[in-house]
Amino acid sequence: MWLVLTLLLLLSLSLGHKVEPGCDDWSIDSSSSEKVCCNRCKQGGNRLVLDCGSDTKQLCEPCTNGTYTDTFTANSCKRCTECISPLRVKQLCTASTDTVCECSQGFRCGDQSCSFCVQECGEGEEPTEHRGCQPCPAGTFNSQSHHHCVKWSSSCPSPDQQIVAVGTAVSDIICADLKPTTPRPDVKSDPGLMLVIAIICTCLIISAAMPLCMVMYFKKEKTVKMPPRPVETPAGEAGRRLVPEPEQCSFCFPQEERGSNLSLLLDDKPFELVV
Repeated sequence: MWLVLTLLLLLSLSLGHKVEPGCDDWSIDSSSSEKVCCNRCKQGGNRLVLDCGSDTKQLCEPCTNGTYTDTFTANSCKRCTECISPLRVKQLCTASTDTVCECSQGFRCGDQSCSFCVQECGEGEEPTEHRGCQPCPAGTFNSQSHHHCVKWSSSCPSPDQQIVAVGTAVSDIICADLKPTTPRPDVKSDPGLMLVIAIICTCLIISAAMPLCMVMYFKKEKTVKMPPRPVETPAGEAGRRLVPEPEQCSFCFPQEERGSNLSLLLDDKPFELVV
């Protein structure tokens, strides 16, 4: 690209400006009717050589190579501007226009005429007085290209919002809407809801009571089916087998008392039954 622009510039300088010489607007000289005075040269890069003369074509002539003029009455031409890096040629110089320069990538024009370049600052940076860039100071941000940093906002734009994230070097604080509070339902004014709550409470009570009833039922069944325990003998009679207690009779003779007179009578005489 640079090579092509250089060749075009050299070709333009070698061939010269194709400008038609002469005066475009003239008037007759008051001192001599044989002379005319030029009021304006032809456009396209002519400079005024003579104010008055006999031939209008000799009054104006084109600017030489490497010079230009952007007026119609100038007596001299200006030298074309050279684009020095980081400037580069955007438009070649002509007899009526100066060279147009632009900045290389990563730079931008420092003034309106792009007479010099400054480093282009990106997001999170700001330009300095020395045509460089520096990071945004703490508490400031820049989200645009080649702009100065600004302070973070101190509050949200709406009272219904709250800060959910602090600012950074490239962004301001982030706000979000407050979560709306859900109103509690009025149980008294909703019969359907009361019925649902009653059903749920009943189910919970039944579920809690059923296991207890089952435990009590099985415990009762176990107690009824349990056989009676055998009568234990005293500790001195451990060797003997356990026998059930004798049943009490409805009619029994009185027990014999040792040493009584009745026992002696029975031993001497036989027992007689009196009818």
